[in-house]
Amino acid sequence: GERERERETKKDMAAFAARGLGARASARGTSASHAPLGVRGRPATRTSARKPAWEGQVRGFKTVASAGPVIQPTIQVGEDTTDMMTYLLQNRILFVSGYLNDDSTTQIVGSLMALEQVDNTKEIKLYMNSPGGSIYNVAGIIDVMDTMKSPISTIAFGSVAHNSTLVLAAGDKGKRYAMPNSRVMMVQPMGGAMGSFVEVGITAQELNRQMRFSNELFAKYTGKTVEEIEMETDREKFLGPEQAVELGIVDGIIGEVSGVSKMVEETIKDFKENSAWRGAGTKT
Repeated sequence: GERERERETKKDMAAFAARGLGARASARGTSASHAPLGVRGRPATRTSARKPAWEGQVRGFKTVASAGPVIQPTIQVGEDTTDMMTYLLQNRILFVSGYLNDDSTTQIVGSLMALEQVDNTKEIKLYMNSPGGSIYNVAGIIDVMDTMKSPISTIAFGSVAHNSTLVLAAGDKGKRYAMPNSRVMMVQPMGGAMGSFVEVGITAQELNRQMRFSNELFAKYTGKTVEEIEMETDREKFLGPEQAVELGIVDGIIGEVSGVSKMVEETIKDFKENSAWRGAGTKT
């Protein structure tokens, strides 16, 4: 009796296992019949269905899947077409935008030198919208500008701040402009120091040299004395187009100044003349 019960139990377990394996095989076959085919007709696995690493990048330019690729407009020039930035460069128009780091400075200097080589009698226009940059990079751009025979016009739009204001002021006299609602900001160079006492002292000496260098350039381009420039750059000084003209940063304004800019300048002037804040009673 016991042996017969053991045989029956083993048969039941074998039948149960067979039913489970059949169900799995049936499910596997159903999913495989509906799954997309991968390599050599096999059902695609997660690995084969994964997007390639290069998708969304074409020749180094990234695209946004939701918005689509950014396409630069093409401009018809005779029978040929050219992209927008090449067209502007051919017409001697350059943009100085973003923080002036080593890469952007090299690109600006290279473009200036190329245009100088093509024709050193035609004017080059620098449209500026820059928050600043390394004083060394700014000095490099100005050094190249000073060696060029081509007239260089600088135009501020948006905001030109910190050391970039030196490049704006370094344009040829009578060819420096500001857009009606642009803002210009002057301030002394900034920096910091870490390390030993001696190293901090060396860095402090270099920062002092940078400040003197910056103030001397502002004095050269504006016609003000170094002492006057030191007062202007002691703290951040924001200028509207008319104030920039009065200080000698630019020579003129393109278009009319908006009522908002005039209101801001009048408010600041009234605050300085009537406030107990330091600097009260001074004229702008």
